[in-house]
Amino acid sequence: MRRRSQNQQYLSSSFVRITIITASVFSFISLNLATPNVTWAKSISSSERSSKFLFIDLQSHWARKFVEGLLSNQSLSNLLVSPDSISQFQPDRPITRAELANLLDAAFANGKAPKITNRLNEPATKAETLVAIASQLNLNIKATKTPQAYLLSMYRDASQVPDYAIPAIATLTQEGLVTNYPDPRILAPKDTISKSELAVLLYQALAYQKKLPLLKSPYTINPNRQLWDRELMQVTSLEVSISRRTVTAFHGEIPLKTYPVAVGREGWSTPVGNHRVLQTIEYPAWRNPFTGDVIPSKDPDNPLGDRWIGFWTDGKNWSGFHGTPNRASVGQAASHGCIRMYNEDVRELFSQVTVGTVVKVSP
Repeated sequence: MRRRSQNQQYLSSSFVRITIITASVFSFISLNLATPNVTWAKSISSSERSSKFLFIDLQSHWARKFVEGLLSNQSLSNLLVSPDSISQFQPDRPITRAELANLLDAAFANGKAPKITNRLNEPATKAETLVAIASQLNLNIKATKTPQAYLLSMYRDASQVPDYAIPAIATLTQEGLVTNYPDPRILAPKDTISKSELAVLLYQALAYQKKLPLLKSPYTINPNRQLWDRELMQVTSLEVSISRRTVTAFHGEIPLKTYPVAVGREGWSTPVGNHRVLQTIEYPAWRNPFTGDVIPSKDPDNPLGDRWIGFWTDGKNWSGFHGTPNRASVGQAASHGCIRMYNEDVRELFSQVTVGTVVKVSP
């Protein structure tokens, strides 16, 4: 057993009394270091109160400066600090969805943001929390053109981000509002969020709104420092899901982006199986298979749009990816076996594939 020094024995058996004098108003703080118990005497005027945060379990914690800064907001302080154990903040305690809802209301008071009203006793995940904060900040979650690819370039576990959370988390990341401890590159989106993690995210969101001074942390992800440059990654394969009406572009096993598509209608099914891109044509002309009439390239009524990526033929008929003037058909079973895409999407895909790119079509 280690022997205590005389100073340690003295500290563990004594009381520290701090007197705060503010405009002739006295507040007394008594701290018993032997039995953690901090008693705060209320000053006469709350506007003149001087606060000291003496949480024993927060002194060397990575989130300390964010927590103490956040507690300057009295409403948040009332929710975050338990009056029964005021000497301990419990930074690693999981947060419930009910607690998250109350803290969001206190922090932002955004009546237009969606409210958390169900599964209130369940723990809140980090993904749920980030989506909720993005809503409270009224961020444009569609601002990131390729959110899935962007997250894959930022986090090693980006594949674990739920689909519903991808746009919001990508936007928050680009704004520099995501902090991950101990590894900034590990998001852990499905894990329960802790009290200290939530406090850091709330502080950063309020600083983003210029309601609190900006604080920096080595655990905040740098939005401009990617693991790899997704823009330079060539598409090596395309995976089409007929049932989901989607095509996902891959580089190796890394999904880069998923696009909505229209597939073949009944009697004109899109050919299932493994194929390869056979031809790519910019501004294709279209020949009506029934009448033989031709609609020239660049005609606004051309049903192929302005890009064609052919991947299957029986020598007479073809199937491929192409644009369409009928945007409402995307997402439906509406074509004669081809895969229709929004014109802007097929242009993007056209620039990333080559003859030989693998195309996998599944039911």
